[in-house]
Amino acid sequence: MPFILTIQERSHSWAGRPPVRSEHATHAAAEAELLEYVRRNWDAEIGTEAPADPGEMVGEYFSEILESYEILESTS
Repeated sequence: MPFILTIQERSHSWAGRPPVRSEHATHAAAEAELLEYVRRNWDAEIGTEAPADPGEMVGEYFSEILESYEILESTS
C-alpha cells in the first residue's frame, strides 16, 4: 500500500498555494522526501544552521513556519 506525503500551509492559505502531495512506496521513502523538502527550504525559511539530527531538523522547521505535514497510508 503506498503512502501519501502532504505538506500544506496551516490555517488559511494567504498565498493561495495548494498542498504539495507525493506518493511513495514505503513510509520510509515518504519520510526521506519530507527530509529533502526541509533541507531544500531550510536556508530560505529559517536562515540559521540546520540541526544535524534529521528528526530534530524536521521538528524545528515545522515549528518555525506556517506549514504542516502528514504521511498517511493510501486507501485507494
